[in-house]
Amino acid sequence: MDKGDDRGAFSYANMVYRGYNGTPKNEDEGIRIMSQLAQKGHPYAQMNLAAILMRTQPDRVSAAVKLYELAGQAGLDNAYSELGRMYRLGYGVHQDHKKAIEYFTKGAQSGNPQCNFMLGVYCSSGLGNAEREPDQKKAFKHFQKAAVKGMAEAQYNVGLRFLKGHGVEANSFNAAEFFRMAAAQGFQLAQVNLAGMYSEGRGVKSDLDEARAWLEKAASQGGSIGKDAQKRIEQLDEIQGKKRDKCSIM
Repeated sequence: MDKGDDRGAFSYANMVYRGYNGTPKNEDEGIRIMSQLAQKGHPYAQMNLAAILMRTQPDRVSAAVKLYELAGQAGLDNAYSELGRMYRLGYGVHQDHKKAIEYFTKGAQSGNPQCNFMLGVYCSSGLGNAEREPDQKKAFKHFQKAAVKGMAEAQYNVGLRFLKGHGVEANSFNAAEFFRMAAAQGFQLAQVNLAGMYSEGRGVKSDLDEARAWLEKAASQGGSIGKDAQKRIEQLDEIQGKKRDKCSIM
């Protein structure tokens, strides 16, 4: 098969394996085709086959690891992210933070934001070095790299660090900007924090209507954070109600 044929075969293998678009489901046939493609060096087939092995054949973890490594070497940085996750959590392998960091580092060097984020987590926790000493400045740099690549959770972390001066000089304006990036992507905690900054006029011009708008977005997502956002909306109602009362005195 040429590359065009390989792409078609990979799509067909996925359809057969999952039974997509009315294609009769046949997992064995899907795996057979993916195995052939993986042996030819098709990185996406290697990734998919590795995931299938991890999920269905735990006795073949070493084969899955090799497939992920081959996919990573072929340019799929997500493979390094997955390998790092496996060793960080001990998923199918013995937990090994040193190996996890090695894989996350490879992924980060290839531009993977999740890998940068996880390196930030390691540096922040102290597990990123032999001395077990947190390195907040290094953590900030990793979080920032992930943030500028559009990762909402990293944007929130960077905003929080700018707000608190954690690993970087405190800067309320920058904090608000990074919270805004994450909030625009629907990151609930960032929406609440950005609302708080508008309420306090911290890093931004005080604007209770803008604060309410972000709180409403957070509240609509529900959960414990949503409930907290709803309470804050009620508090805003009281504040704005009192202001209206003062304005109406004649």
